[in-house]
Amino acid sequence: MFLDDLIQEHTHQEIITYQSIGTGLFDSYKVNLKNGSNVFIKIQVNSNNDLVHEAEEIRILGEHVNTPKVIASSKNCLILEWVEQSYNPNIQKELGKNLAKLHLIQSSYYGFHFDNKIGSTIQKNAPSKNIRSWADFFWKYRIKFQIKLAKEKNLLNELQYQQLLGLKDSVYKRLDIQFCPSLLHGDLWSGNYISTYKGPFFIDTASYFGHREADFSLTYIFGGFTKDFYLSYEEIYPFEMGFEDRKSIYMLYHYLNHLNLFGGIYFSGVEECSKKIQV
Repeated sequence: MFLDDLIQEHTHQEIITYQSIGTGLFDSYKVNLKNGSNVFIKIQVNSNNDLVHEAEEIRILGEHVNTPKVIASSKNCLILEWVEQSYNPNIQKELGKNLAKLHLIQSSYYGFHFDNKIGSTIQKNAPSKNIRSWADFFWKYRIKFQIKLAKEKNLLNELQYQQLLGLKDSVYKRLDIQFCPSLLHGDLWSGNYISTYKGPFFIDTASYFGHREADFSLTYIFGGFTKDFYLSYEEIYPFEMGFEDRKSIYMLYHYLNHLNLFGGIYFSGVEECSKKIQV
């Protein structure tokens, strides 16, 4: 009943059929409406701004790259156009070009105008603080935040906790760089885009303005992206010097987040990145 009421309230259409789709964090459905169209809907019983913020991120990115059209959003649901997946032999090249296009959208500060989520973890974005030091932002609002969260969840012992906090100087040194903050997808892995004949559609964002190199972290951790992706990106927006020196820092953020989400299986990734950062 809850689903029927939400659909009719926001689309003024009756449901013909709906199919549950497992996305992990929300109850999600592909819904066929009486007018013949299909929509994608996420719902939650608890009322908060998570889906409202997700809708706003999709709209913002959708001004520059393909995203599903937002039909409606509220504190209980997000309704998007249904994007049908299709084979595209050039999808990796198009992904690289579209990501570069997104990264060319820039700001004068790091963060975002609201906090959002990375998976189910809150992602602090320092709204209204207009932070202009990338090293300061990434340490305080990315790395340190995740380290403290892992300690609170008893996923780190005291020695591990102190060792990770001891990375601060190395992080500040490596991230003491000058660049224009880019609009990031924020959670880019192979499950967060849809391949279509029109090109990639980006979904499930965790956006903010930051160093564009950070957007590649999960592509290194989980794979699923070919050389065509990276080469087509660099044709439009080449990487800066020192990219390899910063890579482990950006990967560490996601390993810490996965440690907090899924437990100790990801600690080896945290440890490996930490060792590279200390060198």
